[in-house]
Amino acid sequence: MYDGLTTSTFPSRRTSPQEEAWEKLLLNIVEAVSVPASEYQRIENHYQAISEILVDPDDPALADGYVFPQGSFLTRTVVRALGNGEIDVDAILLLRETALTPCELLEALYTELEARARTQGGVERRNRCVTVHYADASLPAHLDVTPAIASDGNEDDEGWGPLEVPDYKQADWHPTNPRDFADWFNDISETSIALNQDSVTFAEATKRADAEDLPSHAAINAFDPLRATVKLMKRHRDAFRERHGADAPVPISVVITTLAAKAYMEVAALSQQQPMTALQAIREIIARMPNQFDQDARTGQSWVLCNPRRPAENFAEKWNRDPAYAAMFAKWHGELANAVGLGFVEFSEERDFEEAVLTAFGPEARKRARTFLLEEAGLGHPLPGLNDTTADRLRKAGAVSTTFRGLAPAEPREAAQPKSLGRLG
Repeated sequence: MYDGLTTSTFPSRRTSPQEEAWEKLLLNIVEAVSVPASEYQRIENHYQAISEILVDPDDPALADGYVFPQGSFLTRTVVRALGNGEIDVDAILLLRETALTPCELLEALYTELEARARTQGGVERRNRCVTVHYADASLPAHLDVTPAIASDGNEDDEGWGPLEVPDYKQADWHPTNPRDFADWFNDISETSIALNQDSVTFAEATKRADAEDLPSHAAINAFDPLRATVKLMKRHRDAFRERHGADAPVPISVVITTLAAKAYMEVAALSQQQPMTALQAIREIIARMPNQFDQDARTGQSWVLCNPRRPAENFAEKWNRDPAYAAMFAKWHGELANAVGLGFVEFSEERDFEEAVLTAFGPEARKRARTFLLEEAGLGHPLPGLNDTTADRLRKAGAVSTTFRGLAPAEPREAAQPKSLGRLG
């Protein structure tokens, strides 16, 4: 059990106008790091092209397969690639049956895709999947295809229920259950959080198809409290990895997603007695994450984070082999907690605040922060992340600039209420 940080409870009412301003900017950052429609269409085309190969393979050992997405696209928590990173698309090739060993199955899939995938980016056989890389400098992405068979007693032929996937290093099958896990996460995301009336709100959308399509772009980028928090975490994790090196043992996405969902259930229950703002909900989810690991004395493992729909699968299995994973998680989590509080730090220069946002969440976030400060300053609104002197200076400069361009009177006026983003939960 990780106990580096303890749960903290935030006040149910806003402490300052600056809090609302930071909340608005943070939700703007979530939007900025989400996958835009133009990129999503190309990713979907990549997925469809590989699916067509897999549903009509040259190798008869791979015939009669069923392809469906898993991972971040199925939980709708995917974010844009950062720096040298790539958007990771995950798919399962479910075979009704196979006479191949786990290692033979992975090799057969690798041979099929290496011969037929026309991506000019190379194909790589990994421990539990085959990765197809795309040679697209403007959209770094890869597709991980994991072959699978149904576990004993599971008669479902579309991937529901317990599955077994190859583990090349162990030369054996590894238990998993990706569809039911995603269903668990999606069900939790629909649990309501009680909000204060003055909280910034979210919009939400839902969408539940031989190869299934990826979830729609609208569903992928819909705002809701759980997914917004996970996207912030994943983008911060990617920025953290950029600073510590590509091989740094940062927490994998499924660990982040599982911890966040379990913490979210506690926060949703807490909000029924103590309504909170969207920002307070996000910070509370983050604060509670380290307490969500499982305890199982029977396994003899120090670190256990079970797949809620397949307890035999331990998402934190690597943590028990290498203590660097736990140490890196503690470091990342502490920096994450600080990052979602940047709006309360009183920087004396707006450039310093923007650079802090860049370090935490990447270039799209910095661009969004810069635009936000200029627009809100021109309207005379409270500004996050700045001390009073700097905020006043920026508001005065914004008022003069806006007047000079003939867009507003010299005296800042109250802006119209922003269009609602929907509701939270």
